[in-house]
Amino acid sequence: MTAAVPYTDINANLASDFVADATETAVFRLADILRHPDDLTNKLVSVRKRFALERATIDAQLKTAVESQLDDAQRGLDTLSSSKDETERIKTNLSNIDQLCAAAQNTIRNYGRIKRISRTHQNFVATKQMVEQFQQLNSQVARIRGLLEEDSKELLGPAPNLLLIHYKLQQLETFRNSTLARARRSPADVLNTLHEYFHKVDQLEHEFEEYLFRLARRTVDLIKGGYASTVVRMVKIIETEERADEIASVQEVVSPSSINSDDHVSDVDPSQPRPVKSYRIKFFDALRDGIVEEITTMYSKNKDDLSSLLADFDSVVDNLILVHDEVVPRFPERYNIFHFYVLEYHRAIYDTVNKITSSAIDAGDILMLLRWVRDYYSSMSSRLDVSEELLEPRLLDGKEDQLTGDYVKLVRSKLAEWLSNILRTETVDFLERRHAPETDGSGNYLLTGSVIVFQMFNQQVDVVSSSSRGQLLFDVMQECCVTLDEFHKAWTRILDTEYQKFLDKSPDLAEGLPDYIVALANDCLRSSEFSESLLERTEPLIDGSFRPQLSQKIKDATDGFMKVSRRASQILVEIVIADLRPAVNLLHCQPQWYDQDLMRLVIGTLEDYCDDFHVTMAELLFNRFTTELMDRMVGCYIESLRNKNVKFRMPMATEKMRAELSQVIDFFTRYKTAKRVKAAFEVMEKIIGFVESSPKMAFLDFYSLWKAYPDCPIEFFEWLLSKRDDLDKTQVREVMDACRSKAQEERPEQVQVQPTIFSKLKLK
Repeated sequence: MTAAVPYTDINANLASDFVADATETAVFRLADILRHPDDLTNKLVSVRKRFALERATIDAQLKTAVESQLDDAQRGLDTLSSSKDETERIKTNLSNIDQLCAAAQNTIRNYGRIKRISRTHQNFVATKQMVEQFQQLNSQVARIRGLLEEDSKELLGPAPNLLLIHYKLQQLETFRNSTLARARRSPADVLNTLHEYFHKVDQLEHEFEEYLFRLARRTVDLIKGGYASTVVRMVKIIETEERADEIASVQEVVSPSSINSDDHVSDVDPSQPRPVKSYRIKFFDALRDGIVEEITTMYSKNKDDLSSLLADFDSVVDNLILVHDEVVPRFPERYNIFHFYVLEYHRAIYDTVNKITSSAIDAGDILMLLRWVRDYYSSMSSRLDVSEELLEPRLLDGKEDQLTGDYVKLVRSKLAEWLSNILRTETVDFLERRHAPETDGSGNYLLTGSVIVFQMFNQQVDVVSSSSRGQLLFDVMQECCVTLDEFHKAWTRILDTEYQKFLDKSPDLAEGLPDYIVALANDCLRSSEFSESLLERTEPLIDGSFRPQLSQKIKDATDGFMKVSRRASQILVEIVIADLRPAVNLLHCQPQWYDQDLMRLVIGTLEDYCDDFHVTMAELLFNRFTTELMDRMVGCYIESLRNKNVKFRMPMATEKMRAELSQVIDFFTRYKTAKRVKAAFEVMEKIIGFVESSPKMAFLDFYSLWKAYPDCPIEFFEWLLSKRDDLDKTQVREVMDACRSKAQEERPEQVQVQPTIFSKLKLK
């Protein structure tokens, strides 16, 4: 074992530690005051005076405190001394009284007989009272039952007889307990007779308890009905019974030996302690049952209508406010009645919410439930100052994320189902094309599917935004964007499939494909506007942390619509070009090109398409379409120069080429600015200039074209020269040698050049 440290050593250690701490503190303080060497000269005198004054003040305070402690200690010692003297005097007096009582019994003559006569008289009086009470028992029971029936007729009533019934019933119970205690040594048949006789009292007591606790179950309703006095009477009864229970719990049971064998009443009270009734516990049980019954009734009435059920649950907060304002002041503070009501209402609602979530519920009910739970905690906090941490167990058991996931799954399945139905309907119309597409007020062709799709999305926003501005709203909008992505992909597949049928000249291809492609392009443009409107609407609704992600998602969806629209426009251009291909393939070929006005056929076809599309296509898309068509026409015209039967009859060929170029420019100038059209067909001007240039000056026209379009292959220039009927092979070779020298001079090494229209063409 470790040796004990002497007490004096401990005190010495403590004193040394105290001195060390004080010294350290003093050093720090001096260091703070005397920071510079000059302070020793300037501040030392004033510091000494100040410290002397502080020391004198502290000494005076310590002296006063010590004197006060000594005075208190002296008074305590004086009090202890006087108490000890008083205790000795009381002890002596009690001893003298005991001696006098013992001596008095011996001085009174016939004391034993007098004692027996006194006991006999007591027994006689008690017996007389018992007989009188037995005679009045039936009438008292009948009277009490009458009062009880009178109050019971109206459960939510004033109950004016409640306290009187309880008082009278207590008297009967006391009489019963006393009688049974006196008769405990009686034969069994006597005890059975007494128990049967008192059965009516037991039954009346049971009826009263049932009535009392039925009242307790409706405590809040009594307050609402203006019967607060009934609640006060009920509390009074419970308090009375509680005090009786406390007495009964500590009272000793009278032993049989305390009653003399001669049936005389002993000095000890013969009445046995009454059983503990625990009215307070039963009262709280009744309150709990009433709350559970109230919530269960709400659930039974509205279990098929969650909205009505949750609206009924909202009344709970109003009830709790009533409890706080009207019930709490009428109960003892130790009952903590408000806290009890809060927890029991919460637990009843918790059990009911678990019933709701244990079965399958639709998406709308999930959102409604999540929103209500959030509002419930908010109301409890704002209106009752009850924090969420005190409301245990938590509603939904923290399953909000699971429910949110379930809702998102339901939304996903519903959106997939709706999209499938919409695409099925739209696809049939698009593929069969039995009638012209629908039009808007401007005459533009449209499809109707996108309108329905965005109506669905806006409905989801309406529903979800009222329940969440965070993760749930973001997840739902993300599912909407996924649906839009599927929408884009589906239309892209349908569009490409129909275009492939067009290229393959499939007999399954229905008429009117260009019109429906225009309708799809218009619809995609309108859908991109819907997407932007959806973004504008949802951005203010969603939390800032999710806003950038949501914005990007919807912008991606908007880009998806624009991609489909651009793809539709490209296919329309290719359809037009395919229609022009027979005439384009004969350009610059003899004898057809020289004998016929092929460009008039080309322009006529372009007019037919553009006039139709100008009416049925959105202006933005038509502008894009004409731009792409113009660029594509430039490419087709250049490619036509590589036709096998091309032959340039000089100078007729270049004159005809310029006339055709003028026709094409005039046509596109109807829809585009002259500057834009001229820039697009500038390459044709340069090609025509090269074709008609003299052999000596050809390299200059070559350089002008090649510098502007450095990706134009050299072989293309040689091909053009070879098709001139005024040049032989030697002249062509000489011109091309000059061109190659010029090209090598300007660009001696292979370097990467900026791609132009020639990179998109097949000219080699």
